[in-house]
Amino acid sequence: MEKWQDPKVIALWIAIALILVFTILLFVVKIMHAGYKRMTEANLREARMQLEHQKKLIETNLQAQEKERMRIASDLHDSLIGKLTVMRMKSQIGLPITEIDTMLGEGIAEARRISHDLTPPLLEHTPLQELIADLLNPWGEKLKIDYFSDVRHQDSLPVGIKIQVVRMIQELMTNINKHAKATEVKVHLRHTSNYLTLFVKDDGCGFDTSVLKKGLGLNSLEMRIQYLNAKYRVDSTIGKGTTTLFVVPKQQTIANG
Repeated sequence: MEKWQDPKVIALWIAIALILVFTILLFVVKIMHAGYKRMTEANLREARMQLEHQKKLIETNLQAQEKERMRIASDLHDSLIGKLTVMRMKSQIGLPITEIDTMLGEGIAEARRISHDLTPPLLEHTPLQELIADLLNPWGEKLKIDYFSDVRHQDSLPVGIKIQVVRMIQELMTNINKHAKATEVKVHLRHTSNYLTLFVKDDGCGFDTSVLKKGLGLNSLEMRIQYLNAKYRVDSTIGKGTTTLFVVPKQQTIANG
């Protein structure tokens, strides 16, 4: 009888094979477990980051609302109420009615501006390019505004898209006026069947984007961009101004809005 046919030898080889198979299976299970653990930890980290991001956006939203209330209160107190107070004082000293009428007209115009900032009139029925033109018009007193709209697909945008785009431009113009020391701003809108593209460029002082810290303005913009499922890019060089580009996918936004 050959040695390899010995039952003891066969049993030994079977035992070795079983041990080898068990070892391989154990190794595979450990690898799968380690991979599953890494995937679970990565998912947990991502979930925590998303939760933290959402909390930050909510906090930013609340801060933006409070900032807007303070701005409106400041506009009312410093501008409209100030004009009305001066008008009352001058009427008491017998100012000519024509001068009072002029001041009254200025007060009405200021009230309209504040109202327009809160909610642009006829928002639902006014094309976006006209809403932007109305928004930029008052800024022409402080800055040279180069506004151009290229409407290649005329359709009725949802109010939600219009108001968010208008608010983004408001925030950009406020930031430019407050920080950029610019004299000229270019605003270009392109409206196609699939996308809204918004280009805003100023000739201000610019900044180093590598050390950019997200202030309230940029966080608020990010919140609106997320709402619109949009993409944006900011390019800036110290002394050469800032360019901001927004791309809003219309169909995706409408579907999710």
